[in-house]
Amino acid sequence: MSEFDAALHRALKKLQSTGTVSVKETPPHGQSVDLTIAIATYDDFDGAYFTIHSILTHHREVLDRVEFVLLDNFPEGLPAPMLESFAKYVERFRYIPFTEVRSTAVRDVLFRKATGKYVLVLDSHVILAPGSLASLLAYFDAHPETDDLIQGPMLSQDSSHIAATHMEPVWRRGMFGSWGVDPRAKANPEVPFEITMQGLGSFACRREAWPGLNSHFTGFGGEEGYIHEKFRINGGKVVCLPTFGWLHRFERPAGVPYRINWDDRIHNYLLGWQEIGWDVESVHRQFSKHLGNSYPSIRERAERSVQKPELIFGGVLVLSDDRRVAPWRSCLAEAESVDLAVHRVVPAEDTEDPWRLASAFVAGIDKAILLGWESVVFLSEEHVIDGALPYKLRNVMVDLPGDVDCAVVHGPEAGFSGAAVIVRSSAYERLRDRLSAFATGSGESEFSLSAWLVAEGACDIALIQGVARTRAIYEGGPAATMGVALVNLDTDRERWSHSWKKFNRLANIDGVERVSASEDRTNPAIGFAVSWRRAIARAAEKEWGSVLVAADNLDLLDVSSSILDAARAELYNLEWDVVHFGHDPKSRDGSLFGDSSLIRVSAENRGVHAVLVNSRAFETILAAIPDPESHSAEFAQWAGEYRSLGEFVVDASASGMLTCLSLSPGIATNRTLLRSGALESEYSRRFTL
Repeated sequence: MSEFDAALHRALKKLQSTGTVSVKETPPHGQSVDLTIAIATYDDFDGAYFTIHSILTHHREVLDRVEFVLLDNFPEGLPAPMLESFAKYVERFRYIPFTEVRSTAVRDVLFRKATGKYVLVLDSHVILAPGSLASLLAYFDAHPETDDLIQGPMLSQDSSHIAATHMEPVWRRGMFGSWGVDPRAKANPEVPFEITMQGLGSFACRREAWPGLNSHFTGFGGEEGYIHEKFRINGGKVVCLPTFGWLHRFERPAGVPYRINWDDRIHNYLLGWQEIGWDVESVHRQFSKHLGNSYPSIRERAERSVQKPELIFGGVLVLSDDRRVAPWRSCLAEAESVDLAVHRVVPAEDTEDPWRLASAFVAGIDKAILLGWESVVFLSEEHVIDGALPYKLRNVMVDLPGDVDCAVVHGPEAGFSGAAVIVRSSAYERLRDRLSAFATGSGESEFSLSAWLVAEGACDIALIQGVARTRAIYEGGPAATMGVALVNLDTDRERWSHSWKKFNRLANIDGVERVSASEDRTNPAIGFAVSWRRAIARAAEKEWGSVLVAADNLDLLDVSSSILDAARAELYNLEWDVVHFGHDPKSRDGSLFGDSSLIRVSAENRGVHAVLVNSRAFETILAAIPDPESHSAEFAQWAGEYRSLGEFVVDASASGMLTCLSLSPGIATNRTLLRSGALESEYSRRFTL
């Protein structure tokens, strides 16, 4: 028995005797290499074993130029200690247990763990043809600064001939890409040639030229074509090196051990193709044809998943003290209830107060770097995570100037209480290194992370309400009452009943009233204006602090109640008359208004299907819109001037009669507005249609 096999045998015996799995990341070897051979594996010991040992056996002529990086995406599995043991006997070998991401996106992590100038990524069940590694290195020697993606032909299962030099960019059985053979590979095997795309069982490039996968990919599938186009967008090409042959094991007699489903694949196609500007409708056409009647529900879930507001960030991290479990569990439960993915970061072992929060922050920056996030949000575990939070963070991020790489976002309280922190990737290493050095050399007995970041140049954003409530101090929203007035035709009481149930689910409202709709068949828009005036008059009689006047054919955002509650808390501190809860197809929002995180300037929003009106504007509006019953001639003149309520509101805003704003995100819409391209169509699947 060889020394290597004996080590494997000992590792297995040890595993069987203890019944537990405990593995650690191999430290960096510290040697300079030209090429990193990077492999990600998930519960595939046999595949990884033979891929690596085939290289050791058949490519010894180049082993002095390479390192191995093996990322184990299932380190809790039985094979993990045996995979870890490779590092004891294979020179320049790193074993990396990794569970932060379990999807095709782990390939990004391989590039961040690699140290070679060039990186070859292999599936953990690929065999390289003799001479192929030498050929690849020779190509890189001849093109040292190439920005191209280098791939080779996939061989037939008996390795006797080329099975595919590339993939044609066409759909086939629910996958983008169909195998093809270019005769140039056989006619002149020494000459590389450009191709459109190829399977990703084996590919290589200069490490610094890797464009990265979308960090929000889930599960497996959707990379072919997408990553090739990203190389072209960055100025590179996709090159077939005919002498760089590889054999792929497709068969899995015991079944695929990881999750593969249509939802993940379609999510990745939609997200990736939107990123590179490809036609996502072709995705829908393909899967509608391939999956038939099951596709509409899959499509709805996939579109909903790519419309999450937090996708503007790489990720959301919760700074946690691992000495307490309950606050983190509360955060996690709240996040799961609103479908928000959060990650926990904790201080390094033996970190003392007051530096535990700083240590967790440094760990979070390291995580963001490793996962390739373009930006990251830090929350405290004292924050209450609700449905409004991701939209608030998105709004702040959208309005953040491009030259701001870090922002501390907090409410009006002194001392940055309840602050959230946004960090862009350009600041990662600077903040990490400076904070680590500061904590090491400081003798301070107190430390405020937010204050330190502002002192380091972070943008200090003080909002009228913090982006998240703090558990210890939250005492509810403002006391001002709010009612709902639903405009409904007398002939459609069923719709009234349905809408009444829907709007009654909103939190902290003082009642839902029905307002009889005025029907004007010649001009429905004027008829709605009459109904709207009736609703304002009803609210004035009931002495509501504000009234939401809404049509009875609306759908609400899935987290409407949280957003409305948070918006009302902000409005309590603002001067306003009208807030649009949705948009017409032509309107666009302005900047955030008055240190708000949910309210935007809206100069020309004609969307009056759901509008919140402040009691201070009741009298002004009732005077500006004549009563059609007691002053019919004056009302006819008003209707001739404005033609619709939307036109009146826009004019009143422009003249200064009313201060009109818009809720961002809009939380009320209908199918007609979504089909017409209103702003809410960007997250249409998140409405309760």
